Parts: sequence; structure tokens; C-alpha cells
Amino acid sequence: MSKKRLSEDTVICTVVGNSNGVPVGDYRNFLYEAIGKDFVDSMDYSGFQKWLFSHTGKTLKEVVEAHRSNYKAPDMAGLLLENRFRNISEPDKAFLVAFDKMMNDFGYDCENIITSGLTWGLYMIVYGKTGTKSRPCAARIYVKEDGTVTLRLFLSKLDKHMAYIENAPAHIKAAFRFDGGDCKACNTACAPGKVYTIDGEVMQKCNHATFYFASPSVDRILDYEGVLARFFPKKK
Repeated sequence: MSKKRLSEDTVICTVVGNSNGVPVGDYRNFLYEAIGKDFVDSMDYSGFQKWLFSHTGKTLKEVVEAHRSNYKAPDMAGLLLENRFRNISEPDKAFLVAFDKMMNDFGYDCENIITSGLTWGLYMIVYGKTGTKSRPCAARIYVKEDGTVTLRLFLSKLDKHMAYIENAPAHIKAAFRFDGGDCKACNTACAPGKVYTIDGEVMQKCNHATFYFASPSVDRILDYEGVLARFFPKKK
């Protein structure tokens, strides 16, 4: 799609593999003219891509007007008031706000950005270590096209925490199990990412089988806090 076909009413769509997606370069060309050379040239390609992805679902008009008014990203509650998130239910929004606060308490943040979900969904919230350049990731939240939310935690050294896992609430423990005990998603050449034993049964998880928690809710926020307290303990 060329820049001539973009207009202020174009909705930013940067989902990889989506036939309606527009190349990043086309957005850059449009905004070069709409906002100005100094703004676009202040970012390299990866920086511009990150900035653009944070506005997925907005129209180019909204982005241009926000820039001209010196827009500053609000907190999570403020972000979720934006029209592009209207299909997220109020209970799910309540969870997102509560989880964001909890992650901040553990020393992780999403930089007040809800970005493109790429191949995982429509939107994605990434929690990296606050105040670090590499921002090691502890959690991601994926928002599907229908507004449903899934929580993903990045966990390792499972055997060290097995006593907790085996006695965790059922909805937490379920995320650590893998049907059959072996990785069936990969071929024999795939090295397992994690091997551990739960209730005497060997679990083998590769990169295709990560730790997902479906239908997260505010009612379960203390259970997620329990997981984080063990895998990402707060520094005193």
C-alpha cells in the first residue's frame, strides 16, 4: 500500500501476517509529511516501529492531533479509556489495572504502552524490568480481536519452586502441566526448553508450550502475586 492511499482516517494496523496491515515505511512516509521531518528523524527504524506499534488501533488523525497537543501517555486506567479498547470488558479492564499496579510493585512496568499483538493477538502489554536497558521480560498480556485477555508469565528454575507449584490453586497449577508429559509440538531435533517433575510426573516444555493463564481476573490477582513472589521476589 503506498502512502497516497493512506489518509487521516486510516487505522494503524501493524499485525504481522494480517492482509490489512500497512508496511511500517508507509506510515513513516505519511507522518513525515503530516508531523514533520524532525519528529520522524528523531527515531531510528526500530524506535519508530516501537512508537508506531504503541498506537495500533488508532487513526492517523488521532496520532497527529495527539502529537500536536504534546500528548503524554496516561496510566493503565487512562489508556483503557481510549476508543480502540472499547471491546475489552469492564472486568478485564479492572484486571489489567490491578495487574499493572502489582507488576509496578515488583519492579516491572509496561512503559504505559499497549502495543501491537503481532502474531499473538490484536494488542500486547509487555512488562520489563524497570530502570534497565535490556528490560528482561517477566510477563506479557495478550488481547485477542474479541477483547478476551490471556496472561503469560516467563518462568524458569521450576524444580526450585515445585513445592509451591504442587500446592498452588488449580488454575495456577494447570499452567505448569503438559498433556502426556512430553512435548508433542516439536520434532525429535527440538531441544526441550524446560524439564521438571510435578507430582512425580516428568514435564517437558519447549518454546511452543509456555506458561499461559487463561481468563485472568481481579479475583485471582493474589494468586498471580503468589507466583511472582516466588519467581520474581521483591528486592528489599
